[in-house]
Amino acid sequence: MNRSKYLQQKNLFEKRLLANLSESGTNYLSPSSVRAYINYTSDFLFYLRENFISEEKVKRTDIHCYMAKCKASGDSPKLINRKVAAVKRYYSYLQKRGRISNNPADGLYLRTQKKNIPTGMLTEAELKLLYESYHVTDLRTARNKVILSLMVSQAVTTDDIRRLEPVHVFLREGKIRIPGSRHEAGRTLSLEACQVMELHEYLLKIRPAILESVKKKNLTPGRKAESPDHEKLSRQLFISMNGSSEMKNSLMHLVRALRQISPKVRGCRHIRQSVITLWLKRYDLRTVQYMAGHKRISSTERYQVGYLEDLQESINKCHPLV
Repeated sequence: MNRSKYLQQKNLFEKRLLANLSESGTNYLSPSSVRAYINYTSDFLFYLRENFISEEKVKRTDIHCYMAKCKASGDSPKLINRKVAAVKRYYSYLQKRGRISNNPADGLYLRTQKKNIPTGMLTEAELKLLYESYHVTDLRTARNKVILSLMVSQAVTTDDIRRLEPVHVFLREGKIRIPGSRHEAGRTLSLEACQVMELHEYLLKIRPAILESVKKKNLTPGRKAESPDHEKLSRQLFISMNGSSEMKNSLMHLVRALRQISPKVRGCRHIRQSVITLWLKRYDLRTVQYMAGHKRISSTERYQVGYLEDLQESINKCHPLV
């Protein structure tokens, strides 16, 4: 196929696919996602043309062959699954139009690499030591102490810390609302008594002082990487000392300080995993799924396996017959 004929065919495919996406209602998709769907489905339609296969007569084996071709081209399993998802969406559209009776891509999924089972978790005593041994010396460490308390008591993620706002804290009820996201479910969790006092002081004194400090730095002449978005910062519960809306550097420094207390600490995620493992010893699986914000129960079940493996390792070390 020469280039002009290829471009003509591609434009035809794109018009048809845009009509497909608009008809199926994709207001929730971003422009980049729409473009990706069009590209993936166009790639499959070109594959059919090259192999003289009618799109209405595609069989499941044809899609298997297409997946094998993608794999041979070096596509990762995740990319192949995205392409197949686009094809499945397209055939759902054809099915609704009455052009086909069955969706040949329905249920097709390439197994990806399994997630690692969490091991080497921190104990309850080690988590308590981290919190109690972290000393407050200034505004930064006072803020970090509050973040640390949410990590060791509510197992918040780094994304949670970035998304939390003052309106999510209910001091009278002794609760905190952690908003959901694309990857996490929202949940409302109880606060410890000491956390209520800490958060009250943080909201009343520490946070306003940090905001004022950021404003003063912004007024100081000199080179700045970026001008702080004060409106956005005013909505965030936790604020970076340099006025950035991100907390990555702040959390990196916090983890470094925690490693000085316990070299066993691997990072913020490690602390979260340790807390979830401890929860599974006290609560049932569904309760822990809710508390952790897992959308799938399988995400919570992984921690059960990790706990059993740690238990087996302890038995192997301590059992007198070993």
